[in-house]
Amino acid sequence: MLTVTREPAVSETNQTAQNETLPSDLEISRRVLRIRSRWSESERIQRRLDAEVRFADLMCKLVGSAA
Repeated sequence: MLTVTREPAVSETNQTAQNETLPSDLEISRRVLRIRSRWSESERIQRRLDAEVRFADLMCKLVGSAA
């Protein structure tokens, strides 16, 4: 008689706790300021315009889904 064993389709997850410490808000702010300080003025303007367009699109979608 044949015996069939079925292997799990997904590998088992490791239950060991990961001790990660997330950066504080202050550390994130410092990193962002450090990155922004390397941007040229034209790059800052372009990024601001892009952000305004993304925000407007988000608002349109939110208002549209609320109706």
